[in-house]
Amino acid sequence: MAETKVVWGIHTTQENLFLPNNIIGIGWEEMGDIKCAGDNRDDIKKKYAEIYPDSTSGSIATCVGMLYRFVYEVQIGDYVVYPSKADRKINIGVIESDYYNEPAENKYTQRRWYQHCSL
Repeated sequence: MAETKVVWGIHTTQENLFLPNNIIGIGWEEMGDIKCAGDNRDDIKKKYAEIYPDSTSGSIATCVGMLYRFVYEVQIGDYVVYPSKADRKINIGVIESDYYNEPAENKYTQRRWYQHCSL
């Protein structure tokens, strides 16, 4: 039986961060390290509601879903794809690290390393 590969899609406005540095990331910088908020969606929702008090319950569920999947469901060996607005190409890579938070940066602090694939 063939091995199933998982593919995750990401969008960015910071291609100059992702491609040359083999980093993928998502925002919500104010959340800090997501693992400190907890390891389940309800705990992360509580923290999200504290940080973003004007958020609707629908937007909290959507955003926390993205954060939770990035931190707890993406696995080393999974594929990641993201479009490049500069050259209209689709970038493809393989996840090479666990989740980490990079607080010294001010954009896309929720991160993982990946290896870009050339096709």
